[in-house]
Amino acid sequence: MANKGKLFVVTGPSGAGKDSVINEVREQGLVFSQVITTSTRPMRLDESEGIPYYFIDQESFRELIDDGKMIEWAEVYGNLYGCTKDEVEQKLTDHDVVIVKVDPQGARSYKKMLPEAKTIFIMPSSYEYLEKRLINRETDSKEVIKQRLNTAEKELKNLLDWDYLVVNEEGKLDDAATEVVDIIKKQS
Repeated sequence: MANKGKLFVVTGPSGAGKDSVINEVREQGLVFSQVITTSTRPMRLDESEGIPYYFIDQESFRELIDDGKMIEWAEVYGNLYGCTKDEVEQKLTDHDVVIVKVDPQGARSYKKMLPEAKTIFIMPSSYEYLEKRLINRETDSKEVIKQRLNTAEKELKNLLDWDYLVVNEEGKLDDAATEVVDIIKKQS
């Protein structure tokens, strides 16, 4: 890919606060573009097309895969998530700093395809805090929360896979965001 931008892959377990950290990074004044993931997951009440995902059906998503148009994709908790090559290439061509938010499986795919990308793993201050966040979101069933916690436990054992680790401590979102801003400024 011929582009001018630098790609930062923000990842971490479900419920660690990836969206909150990215939103706070923007609030702190860092100028960046964000890659929008495509998903087959149902849209939540506070979401709309393009915020935070492009929402499509399973058949359309599978066509994108079959046509080789996805840079990465994964099935997560029964839904498909991924980013199109066109979306990533366009963002990197048009912007100096580009952030993509994906689960750890997707982050590994990015790193494999774009080794120059920098990965930033957002981690909770504790397993208990993560559990509390997942429950308080009130978006998942108890079974899905249990799956997410089991996955998080495995992900937290592979911390050496990532370029940077940022702890998102309860009540200290601004500190986590400041750390991400510092990482991006240092690498850009």
